[in-house]
Amino acid sequence: MKAAIIAPDGSFTLAEHAAPQGAAGAQLITVTAAGIGPTDLMRAKGFFFPVTGPYVPGGEGVGTLADGTRVYFGHSIAPFGAMAEQTLVADAEVWPFPAQLADDQVIALAISGTGALIPMEEARIQAADNVLILGATGPVGQIALQLARAMGAGHVVAAARSADKLAALKARGWADDTVQLGNGDDEAALKAASNGGFDVVLDVIYGPPAEAAMRATRPGARMMSIGVQAGQTVTLSLRDLVFRSHIGVGTGQRPAAERRAAFDRLMTMAASGALVVDTAVYPFEQADQAWTAQAGSPHAKIVIQR
Repeated sequence: MKAAIIAPDGSFTLAEHAAPQGAAGAQLITVTAAGIGPTDLMRAKGFFFPVTGPYVPGGEGVGTLADGTRVYFGHSIAPFGAMAEQTLVADAEVWPFPAQLADDQVIALAISGTGALIPMEEARIQAADNVLILGATGPVGQIALQLARAMGAGHVVAAARSADKLAALKARGWADDTVQLGNGDDEAALKAASNGGFDVVLDVIYGPPAEAAMRATRPGARMMSIGVQAGQTVTLSLRDLVFRSHIGVGTGQRPAAERRAAFDRLMTMAASGALVVDTAVYPFEQADQAWTAQAGSPHAKIVIQR
């Protein structure tokens, strides 16, 4: 079968790859669309563990079972992934979804959506809370802004580097205010937009922007960090943390049942028209271009359509 392949040196190619065979407790899926995210690039670079042999990338996708049922899937069984004609996935990671939803929206609302929903639920947003979404222009941030509204936040602020993308988010009514990061004193800009101090911060990027965001919170604030695009470390004093909580929230390795329940909640919202995410769709023949686009902060969910 035709597939994208990551070599041990991290290089990306389109080539022939042996097709998966059926196995007990798993489903063979004919792939119709595959999603790419930051973790796919990190894996190819050996961030999580050394790349010891070639594998098919793509941590999630949509496809059909042998009986024609359309399903979402994640966590393909190695060395298979979503960026191929077929993949092999454990039964627990194969999830149906409402028929009216398009492949790209299902993929955009799956890993990215649960990455936003689970920590925001754990942050226990209250009515009138001031909420900051740090890294708001990407898929996770876009979803988080809409969820903050749905959860009753009183003042929602979007922060990221792109002024144009931030303006578009505000025009959609997803944010009450915006902060362009990297344009001077981030801490001062965040404080000025915080309506007296943030109560909840969903941090998609970490690094120096996360430090500035924590210093723009008020006592009792909850900061949930889920990504490291802006840096893998922060420096905060005890004074910065007093009466505040800062939690690193991972969702990808949580039990399948928990992730599926969150996915189902997101699909219900999407089917009602309450959630939408910007996507950039590439044909499979241009998968290498999609891979390159993901490395360039695309401000959309990258999807490869077969």
